[in-house]
Amino acid sequence: MKRINKILLAGLVLTATFGSGCKKAWFDINKDPNNAVESNISPDLVTPQALLNTANRTGVSFGYLGHWLGYWAPGANYAPGVEEQSYNITTNFGAGTFGAILDNAYDYQFMQNSAKASGQPFYEGIARIMKSHNFAMLVDMYNNVPYFDALQGLDKIRPKYDDGKIVYEDLIKQIDTGIALIKGAVIAENLKIGNADIMFHGDQTQWAKFGNTLKLRLLMHQASRPDRAAYITTEIAKIQAEGSGFLGSGEDAAVNPSFPADKPNAYYGAYGFNVQGNQATDFERANHIIMDSLKRDLDPRLGYFYKPVVTPIGSTAEAFSQLPPNTYRGNKYGLPIDNTTYPAHTANYVSQMGGIAVAGPETGASTGIVKGYNQDMWILTSVESAFLQAEAVQRGFLAGNAENSYVNAVRESFRWLNVGGSGASALATFQTWYNEADSNNVVSISYPDAPNKLKLLQYQKHLAMNGTNHLEAWTDYRRNGNYPSIPLSANPGRTSTTIPYRLLYPQRELDLNTANVPSVGRNSGDQFTGKIWWMP
Repeated sequence: MKRINKILLAGLVLTATFGSGCKKAWFDINKDPNNAVESNISPDLVTPQALLNTANRTGVSFGYLGHWLGYWAPGANYAPGVEEQSYNITTNFGAGTFGAILDNAYDYQFMQNSAKASGQPFYEGIARIMKSHNFAMLVDMYNNVPYFDALQGLDKIRPKYDDGKIVYEDLIKQIDTGIALIKGAVIAENLKIGNADIMFHGDQTQWAKFGNTLKLRLLMHQASRPDRAAYITTEIAKIQAEGSGFLGSGEDAAVNPSFPADKPNAYYGAYGFNVQGNQATDFERANHIIMDSLKRDLDPRLGYFYKPVVTPIGSTAEAFSQLPPNTYRGNKYGLPIDNTTYPAHTANYVSQMGGIAVAGPETGASTGIVKGYNQDMWILTSVESAFLQAEAVQRGFLAGNAENSYVNAVRESFRWLNVGGSGASALATFQTWYNEADSNNVVSISYPDAPNKLKLLQYQKHLAMNGTNHLEAWTDYRRNGNYPSIPLSANPGRTSTTIPYRLLYPQRELDLNTANVPSVGRNSGDQFTGKIWWMP
């Protein structure tokens, strides 16, 4: 009998820590929770930590992509990461994420098997949907990945790699199956689903909406390939026939096990404040690229994606000029900066991630991205959902008014950031800003004035995804033909003319599963030529 892995065992700890009103019997596993084995772990004990791991990875694991995509840049206090900034990545770059995503997917596989064996279809449905989420991430990073042979332990210790397109098509089927299982489940037959499901608390409709939205995400990834149009049309018809719709305004797929101040939301802890109440890090700071876009558009979200600088620049020397106002400043990614000559590029002179000014809990007045130690940790936000739907309408895959769908998506970004400190203020601020841009024929904002409506939508989505899901923003950039145009790293060691298309397979895979690792993705240079299957 196999021992439970450390990820699964951590699920016991999280449930014990954050579960409310729990009886001792819930944790009485063969009377020894420190000797847990797979046969005596029920799916409700695995679910909370598995979901939290997925959410944490979405929020805090892809800082380098935030750099590549123009959102963030390190403060000049730090020595440059030459491998990252030159794009000359190796088989060790980001390698830990490959294994971590598979570990998390194994937890969902365990949930699926355990739930099926114990007659708990709600948990089985969750597992199928979330496992699909994880494998889609791997395809979006590496293209061909271990899938059909994966997660089978010693039976398939060297799994074969499967074509990314075939994997995607099976993920769509798995999501459909997951939704059907959840909708058909009897809540009372799924042990403690309301507590263990720290995302939707056993709400079948919300899970169906999330599954449909995740499915729409995977379908829109393919939308730049004309040969996929018929497939996309067929699959969207299935979503519409299912009938639950998509995540709507205010409906995030986000987890919250009741984060306490001493164990805060991971995003808050990474980019907001530590448990002592001090700024968590001075490494990540604003990138001037997106900041300048917000400034040019007089976009009110500037002060919500980013904070004002801690130290005003005054007459301090700059290595390059920036658009006003100087209360918001960014760094140029990859540019070697002598911080003795140019102290204006050290941390306190450059804006941090936007959010609350002092450590504390989220309240109704909290704004920006970092809202409080107890804020939800998102997996897929209502903002992304709105833009996915707007894109599907714009491309003709969903019925609806394309202009209204676009406007609703940008408006949802204002609402999500809580611009002005209240929902009413956010909506009013958006409407004033949009009406003025529309009156002045601002082509980067106004739908009627934009010469290319799809590119307008892509541009505004790129702005709206700032800081929330950098992997998805990277996917959008690649599937849309390297759009919006983002200035490349200024590192003098950069030799490429594009941001990498993919990551290289981890060295551990090359060493231990040599025969099965695809030939593309092994060598330096493949990151610029080995396209993901959905790229045009």
